[in-house]
Amino acid sequence: MKKIFSILFIVTLLTSCSEWLDINVDPNNPSEMKIDKILPSVFYDMGDDFGIGYSRLGYVCAVYVHQLTTRESYDQYGVTGSAYAITTYWNDLYTGMLQDLELLITLSTEDEAENLQYRGIAKILKAYVYSQMVDLWGDIPYTEANVSGLFTPVFDTDENIYPQLFTLLNEGIADLQNEEALNERVPGADDLIYGGDVDSWVKAANSIKLKLFNQVRLTTLYNQTEVSALLSGGELISSASESFLIPFGKSVSPDNRNPAFVAEYSGSQISNYLSPWFYEIMNGENDNIFTDLWDPRMPYYFANQVDEGLEPENPVEYRNGNFISIYFGSRGPNRDAGGRNTFSMMGIYPVGGAYDEDPELDKKKSFGIDAGTGAAPYKVLTYADVLYIQAELALTTTSGGDARALLEDAMEASFRQVDQVVTMTEAVGVPKLATHDTVDYYISRVLTDFDSGDAAKKLEIVMTQKWIAAFGSSIDSYTDYRRTGYPVMFDPNTMVADGGPDGNGVVPVQSSRDYPVAFPWSADELSLNKNAPGQKTISTDKVFWDIDN
Repeated sequence: MKKIFSILFIVTLLTSCSEWLDINVDPNNPSEMKIDKILPSVFYDMGDDFGIGYSRLGYVCAVYVHQLTTRESYDQYGVTGSAYAITTYWNDLYTGMLQDLELLITLSTEDEAENLQYRGIAKILKAYVYSQMVDLWGDIPYTEANVSGLFTPVFDTDENIYPQLFTLLNEGIADLQNEEALNERVPGADDLIYGGDVDSWVKAANSIKLKLFNQVRLTTLYNQTEVSALLSGGELISSASESFLIPFGKSVSPDNRNPAFVAEYSGSQISNYLSPWFYEIMNGENDNIFTDLWDPRMPYYFANQVDEGLEPENPVEYRNGNFISIYFGSRGPNRDAGGRNTFSMMGIYPVGGAYDEDPELDKKKSFGIDAGTGAAPYKVLTYADVLYIQAELALTTTSGGDARALLEDAMEASFRQVDQVVTMTEAVGVPKLATHDTVDYYISRVLTDFDSGDAAKKLEIVMTQKWIAAFGSSIDSYTDYRRTGYPVMFDPNTMVADGGPDGNGVVPVQSSRDYPVAFPWSADELSLNKNAPGQKTISTDKVFWDIDN
């Protein structure tokens, strides 16, 4: 009898264990992913992986478009398939963001709930992430990527992936606008970009489509009919408030600050060195473009640690007034000298760091984590970007539009964008930029140069202004340079490095490598995936839209 009772007890226990175990369920650690918990992680990873934090993908691009320079392997165009930026973020993109987006797409239609607004956002983000990966690497796994049970995906041809991205964007828009969907759950606070606003997401998706069409304008994938429809349809990002910005905060615990700010301002050394080439163009010291024209954005871009009368702790390689840095490709005697208290740092606009003309800044000591808030956003696609894209299309295609007027609007939007970012950082006492007297003069001078330039110079001016505005989000600048040849970049093999007007004379600069026209594939991927190709030659194996101009 005791034996029978024991058996019945065990059966009862097993059949009702779910109810018994409910008392031990931790609501803070759910066993199943909730649909409204995925987007914040995707946004953070996107801003981190594509940003200019040390050894991120955007950091390498910023070095290769000469906004930053470095002492690491990326110097002299030395990126390899085993580099930290390549192996880490190739893996993170596939196993992080893209896997999360596939999960979101699955959850959005689970149990016939038809939460298609979530699915639409996920498809738009998926298309954007894959477009950035194609722009960096060319051929990548796509059709077989993140397929359950498939661990060795084939690499799809880059030119075959792009049309599928247009389809994905269209599907995303259709999902967002599907009025028959049940949508039992809709994005709200978890949508850190637009707060669930469907119209804003549709405008973002259309703007991404316009961007991608512009990037393939020299190929057979360019479709003027669709471009004209996008330009006339009135559903593009059309104001700063509609810009696609991934916000960071100023919270320390948990830390949601811009990763590039945290790495730069809290570290015992500096890893992101500001490019003298970039600085001189903005300071009006380049003989080719914007000569003798000071850019009013400089105090928002660059934070100098050394003030008048203060000497650096070690001999420096490049000095221009209080701006101190190193050259790309340098082999000079002061290249590796320490300078945590000396080197100029990324300012409030790119990473939420210091504002250079802040009277409260103590320039007698190195800038620490209290010199800024770190709340600068990652700029995915801004209103200014969309205007620059339209200006390029007006110059190079039959899309129509007044290129000069679009350039003027784009520059005005770029200056307002600085103020928008400053507001987001919650910095105190930083003056407005867009209404400053120097801005009108700057824009008028650029337009004068534009008016007197030939077709090539006009395109160079548009692309250079776009490059300046993009500081902090450099992947598209790397793409633009390979597509158009602009802006003109520092050439370490042929250009003289003179140490700056306050420097120490001519500095030996050289590069034994050609410019990388694409990133190498991850060495880990190539060694583990039997369907992977052999490693590419990054100086010759171009992305399909990279056609000689």
